[in-house]
Amino acid sequence: MPRLTPLLELAGQDPLCLVAYIDRTGADFELRGAAGPKDAGSVEGRQSPVHRTASGDWSQRHYQLKVENTWEHNAGEIAEALGSAYEESGAELVVLVGDVRERPAVLERLPEAVREVTVATEHGGRAPGSSSPALEEAIEQARQEHAHRHVEKALDRFRAGRSETGSRADAVEGVPALVEAAQEHRIDTLLVRSDGPELTTETWVGAAPDQVAVRRADAETLGEGDPVAVRADDALLRAAAATAADVLFVPPADGEGADVPAGGLGALLRWAHEPSAA
Repeated sequence: MPRLTPLLELAGQDPLCLVAYIDRTGADFELRGAAGPKDAGSVEGRQSPVHRTASGDWSQRHYQLKVENTWEHNAGEIAEALGSAYEESGAELVVLVGDVRERPAVLERLPEAVREVTVATEHGGRAPGSSSPALEEAIEQARQEHAHRHVEKALDRFRAGRSETGSRADAVEGVPALVEAAQEHRIDTLLVRSDGPELTTETWVGAAPDQVAVRRADAETLGEGDPVAVRADDALLRAAAATAADVLFVPPADGEGADVPAGGLGALLRWAHEPSAA
């Protein structure tokens, strides 16, 4: 079995980000991920009237009201298209770039689930050539902060999900418990702390990803006639990948007892584990 942990750790947490470049007439969407920028479509709203005038007579005030109605209409069109692009792209984060008035108007019209993962930046715009180092830095910072929050949220769930022996558990740690969860396809999110001592624990695996066991004899019981000894982290990563589980690398222990998960390996479960009474 190939060594998997160093490759994933090197890649780091890399959330897929949907960037929306907006103005008062429409928006262009772009996906940002490990593979670089990728076009994700666009939307065009009403093209006129979009510019106010300085005159204060009745006719001009009436015209300005039409302008504001156009802005509001286009904000709704952009929000609807952005919500659809978010769902279709699989993005985890949205960054709004562009017109200072249109940004909040679009934000308030987004579906709640999208609004919760949306941030705005004052740098850049929709016009060609408006990109800048400050915009690139803002997008990258938003991605890093999102990744950090994602890990912290998972750790909070993990701490809350652990329980005393003999009671219901929504999270587990330690190689034996994780192996059992992998056999039953119960791992929802695998947590890996790269400095954990249990990553190198010997486990036994067969040809199928769920053929993983703590002892050779147990692997043979699972139907594998010729099991192979591998590191626990590699065996669990293979099982997680085969069952479409998420994998998160968590910060190393800080020397003050923050060694979560203990041993370096833990998991949030797809359904709770209720140990049988002894």
